[in-house]
Amino acid sequence: MTLHTRMAPTAPIARVQNQFDRILETSMNTAMMPVAMPLHGPVMPMLNVYEDVDCIIVEAELPGVPLDDVDVTVIGNQLTITGRRTLLIPEEAAIVSKERGSLKFHRTVVLPAMVREEGISASMRKGILTVSLPRIDAIIDRRFPMA
Repeated sequence: MTLHTRMAPTAPIARVQNQFDRILETSMNTAMMPVAMPLHGPVMPMLNVYEDVDCIIVEAELPGVPLDDVDVTVIGNQLTITGRRTLLIPEEAAIVSKERGSLKFHRTVVLPAMVREEGISASMRKGILTVSLPRIDAIIDRRFPMA
């Protein structure tokens, strides 16, 4: 693979800014923690929530976290994602640099509608957890169409 880059006049400034951001992240002992943290602590994992007429989709960034180490709970209209990432280093290896470590996370999001327990599914692909939640009102809309 060949990679071509062009140096912009502001590249040295951006490089210093990126290094500073990385120092701040690693000083908090996790690379998955955003630099700009709310007062109550880091928001982890970062989420996208979107919906269509049938379901609500929640996508969460979980790099390095196997699906077996993730728990998804729905209570009412709240979805909670908890889990852990474990740093695995071979016995014969020595750490030279460590920007990602072991961590536990917990995130709750209020869903825009009530969901059915039956039919909830979760999958992981390329570090993105996707949870599909069927909407209760989707069934109601189909049974009683508006004229």
